[in-house]
Amino acid sequence: MNPVANDWASSDPTQNITLADADQFKNQLAAALAVQFAERFVKTSTGEIISEAELRRNPLPAAPVNLWGTLVGVGSEQLNVAQLRTSVRAAAQSNNPSGGLQNILQQAFPKSDPSAVIMRLPGVIVAIGTALAQIS
Repeated sequence: MNPVANDWASSDPTQNITLADADQFKNQLAAALAVQFAERFVKTSTGEIISEAELRRNPLPAAPVNLWGTLVGVGSEQLNVAQLRTSVRAAAQSNNPSGGLQNILQQAFPKSDPSAVIMRLPGVIVAIGTALAQIS
């Protein structure tokens, strides 16, 4: 293991995620919401940035790391992947999942209107089409 690899994890365990879990979340996010990561990288405890490619070359990539990323879209902010996953799961289980998703998207794209992103989601497009088709 890279001698620096211990520095790849945050002292806050809620900010750490394994690469396998992060890959699964990335695929779920893309399939369910048509939202994709533009890039992902590790922020070390010393402030160094480790690329995803370097992380994948690490002999022990299964160790939880402080993984960050940006989503595809104009003005995307850096987000901690583990905390983003926690936020998405919490929104899904809340009484207001669309409001939760709107808050998440507002954090990801602070200079954009999150409702514009939501309106482009495939499930929303189908639901609106179905609702409009019922109007005779």
